[in-house]
Amino acid sequence: MSDKNYMTTLSQMIPKLREKGYVNDFEMIDGGMLSKQTNEAFQPEELTIERVYRFEGDSSPDDSSVLYGVKASNGVKGILIDAYGADDDDDLAEFLRKVKVEEIHD
Repeated sequence: MSDKNYMTTLSQMIPKLREKGYVNDFEMIDGGMLSKQTNEAFQPEELTIERVYRFEGDSSPDDSSVLYGVKASNGVKGILIDAYGADDDDDLAEFLRKVKVEEIHD
């Protein structure tokens, strides 16, 4: 493939998102999404999913994951990683259904 943005693995894409300013790591907590670096919690209405990348394992469908580039209303940007398919996190999936998606393509 000649697409210069083509990434084959999750580990290749994370540094690319870091270069684009997604420097925080988000994780699901009771009642919201936490930025580990800033220790700020956000509700779905305070977040926008700007980038989505899906990855499938070469040897097993169980290796499937999705990487999100997320931006908070106060400008905090970070990444969130989740499994998808049979191993996805139901609570996280429900939370993310409430988050606005405005994908950036570059």
